[in-house]
Amino acid sequence: MKNIPVLLNLILAVVIVVLVYQIQTRKESVHVETPLYSAVVKQGNIDDNQAGDKISVGVRGWIMPKPALVIGTYGEDGQPNIMTAAWAGIVNSHPLKIGVSLRPATLSFGNIMATKSFTINVPSVKYMAHMDYAGNISGRDGDKFAALGLTPIRGEYVNAPYIKEFPISIELEVTETINLGSHVQFIGTVIDTKIDPQFLKSDGSVDVEKLQPISYEGNSYYGFGPMLGKQSDIYKVFMDDMEPSFLPELSKANQTLETIYNRKSVRNFTGESVSRQHLTELVRSGMAAPTAVDKRPWAFIAIDDRATLDNLADVLPYAQMLRQTTAAIVVCGDLHKALPDDAQAYWVQDCSAATQNILLAAESMGLGAVWTGVHPITDREELVKQKLGLPQHIIPLNVIAIGHPTGIDKPKDKWNPELLRWNSW
Repeated sequence: MKNIPVLLNLILAVVIVVLVYQIQTRKESVHVETPLYSAVVKQGNIDDNQAGDKISVGVRGWIMPKPALVIGTYGEDGQPNIMTAAWAGIVNSHPLKIGVSLRPATLSFGNIMATKSFTINVPSVKYMAHMDYAGNISGRDGDKFAALGLTPIRGEYVNAPYIKEFPISIELEVTETINLGSHVQFIGTVIDTKIDPQFLKSDGSVDVEKLQPISYEGNSYYGFGPMLGKQSDIYKVFMDDMEPSFLPELSKANQTLETIYNRKSVRNFTGESVSRQHLTELVRSGMAAPTAVDKRPWAFIAIDDRATLDNLADVLPYAQMLRQTTAAIVVCGDLHKALPDDAQAYWVQDCSAATQNILLAAESMGLGAVWTGVHPITDREELVKQKLGLPQHIIPLNVIAIGHPTGIDKPKDKWNPELLRWNSW
């Protein structure tokens, strides 16, 4: 009996030794070298030591991005209606099905229950405010198509309207209805999809960067960024014997460079109006340009009057596109603000820099623009002065035609490495 404590202590010591050995063995067995993973993590600017330090925030549906879609339906009286929905997504491949969840209190819910049809309309950034209106104003309070200046088109295959102006419209027929709680999900089989041809690439796929769809975060809307990788391709960064065929170019990862390379001279316009808000923003971008000694020797005339645009087209032989478009900006030099004597001519460079800013800003906003020259041809200067009532000290440098492009005009790759020299000729 006296030896029992000694025996117990001996057994406990053996158990501790075995446990320590097992723990150490387990650590060694799960250790793997991950240099490639570490490299990828560092590219994403994630701290390895903090990657697992998450906090619980409760029940949140933080799946990003959520689509911002507009649902089209007919009421029993044939009245077209639209509403915005974000709880939507593809739920099956063959046949192609999309699920959309709506609250029973909405007018669109009752419409879909009655017609068993609906359309999904994908807005671009251009129609963000329209989409937001459709999500905040009830169809019971008025005709949203009329209020927004949108055109309802009867579906070709289903009993629901689609929006003529939106880039993509999908016609669906309801095949299942699922009561989920606060929402009811309508599972719709895709019958047909329609797209504005200007958003189609030559291979038949969607030009998403040109489309600029909208994502919903929960409180705010976000735009579309550059392509980051290709499906069934980018994973190859983890393979020892494979490499991805696509990695983002510097120009694709940099939106400013992308805008510069995508800028093109647009001479074909849809005839859709350009808002004064857009024109004001374009002029503001022009005024952000640098000038010699910060003199800012410029003046701008924004034009959205049809007769004035036609009058300018009458006197400028290379500005006939003004008859198609609905807006223009005339960039002028103000000689009263220019430098004196021989340096006065710097106003041309200053106003040219402002012009380039406007052209790039138009491209970034989804608008089309082209610069047509006036100065230094004296006859053209005088004719533009007469048409616009310009004082003598205001010299028109150019007229920039601005509008919504048809998509016909394409950017040109003008890069020529033979024209680049380093340090000397």
